[in-house]
Amino acid sequence: MRLTVLGLLFGFILPLSAAQAASAEQAAHHLRQFLDGIPGLGPGYAVVVVDRERQLLGYTRGQRNAASGAPLAMHTPMYIASQTKSYMGLLAHLLDRRGVLRLDSTLAEHWPQLRLPGGVDPAAWTLADLLNHRVPLSADAITVLEAYVQAPDPALYPQLLGTLASARPQGFDYDNLGYTIYAAILQQHTGRSWQAWLRDELFLPLRMSDTATRTSTFDPAQLAYNHQWLGPADGWRVVEPKPDAIMHAAGGMMTSPRDLGRWLRLQLGGAAPAGFDVAAVEAAHAIGAQVQRTARNAYELPCVGYAFGWNVCDFEGHVLYIHGGSYTGARSMMAFSPDLGVGIGVFSNADNATGWLTSRTVVQFFQYLVDHPQAASWATTRQRMYPQRAAAQLHDQRERQAQVRAQPLWQAWAWHPDAATRAAYAGRFRGERLPVEAVVASEADLLRLRIGALDRALQPAAVDLFGAQAGPLDVAEPLRFLRDANGQLSGFEFDGERYLRIAAGPG
Repeated sequence: MRLTVLGLLFGFILPLSAAQAASAEQAAHHLRQFLDGIPGLGPGYAVVVVDRERQLLGYTRGQRNAASGAPLAMHTPMYIASQTKSYMGLLAHLLDRRGVLRLDSTLAEHWPQLRLPGGVDPAAWTLADLLNHRVPLSADAITVLEAYVQAPDPALYPQLLGTLASARPQGFDYDNLGYTIYAAILQQHTGRSWQAWLRDELFLPLRMSDTATRTSTFDPAQLAYNHQWLGPADGWRVVEPKPDAIMHAAGGMMTSPRDLGRWLRLQLGGAAPAGFDVAAVEAAHAIGAQVQRTARNAYELPCVGYAFGWNVCDFEGHVLYIHGGSYTGARSMMAFSPDLGVGIGVFSNADNATGWLTSRTVVQFFQYLVDHPQAASWATTRQRMYPQRAAAQLHDQRERQAQVRAQPLWQAWAWHPDAATRAAYAGRFRGERLPVEAVVASEADLLRLRIGALDRALQPAAVDLFGAQAGPLDVAEPLRFLRDANGQLSGFEFDGERYLRIAAGPG
């Protein structure tokens, strides 16, 4: 009976697949025309479209680095931020099915000493819950530390969670924390890092030679650099690729459009390497957390669940797995539909309204694919809207900067210390709660704050108060120096954390 049913199913599916392949090629052709018609799109933009067997579209335009003028290509590694989560989700299922690290094991089983705030019980939550954003914990200090400063020692995670986390309402709440906790447990349990596991279990078997979890794997000249648009007068600000120290398990991968096409074909059930556990792919597509269908999301689609690194959504009656990535100067998105049999990946190495554009590129393709009656008119509208949105975003960023600078907190930025006064603030500091050291250095006519990979210029505002700014489009954040009972500098407070001065050694 099973063979008969499968035969009947294949009898119906094969003709539909053949028809869909022609439709997908036509949709890819229309998408290329749509992309060519977007004005002011730069410095680089790439799109890959695949079905189960092959690449249907490999589209690149512009530069991978506006400073060098080097062109963007299908083999150029680009940062994909939170799209890393789907790779970790599949890795977790591969290891679970082999008995290496069980997804149904609890936090308490791995960290018996763990004590969580707000009555959150470590024995009630599993590793699968971590990867589906269900564990009711929040810890912005940890996620910011991993994303912008440095990766903490995995062995410190129980202590950090006990001191830095807080309880949140139960239910799905998207965050990076679950994935970085999983990575810490993985390293403790196996003695190998999440980076090593991804390389050996996914990147090498799938022949993804343009993919890595460490930026230093590649020649810097071959990488796509991130960019911010400063306006017609100043052009592009080039942002160096994210350094190794802050590539983490919730957002820590470079991959090329070509390699992402391979990844999407695997999701669609395309050919896998001999011995690869393809059942794990299907297992990783199982919804692990329910989502309110009417809840707002970045995709502007009705979504019903989250599945180990994929948002599970509805597009015109078709199931769509989708996930985006966002970081300073870069936006990306990927999606696939099992019943339509196609996938798409979109990359931008800039952040000027490209979060909107990458999601609209995905939607535009699927509108072409299902022959949506308004696909052509939407294409024209989106082409017209993109430069307007990019200009509006820059205007809003400048307005926000001006509003923050005008706040009474800054006391009209009236303090202008001389070099000797500024230099007195320089020194080394240790995080009171965070396992980091900070350096405040006096350089030329300003102070700089460095904490791991984090680098901020410090502009004096009032005595002991400085505005910390990362880049020309960022708002000033208050950094306030502290003094002891004798009036001596004892530390500073920044971004909700306190740093204590390290006494200078003899000599």
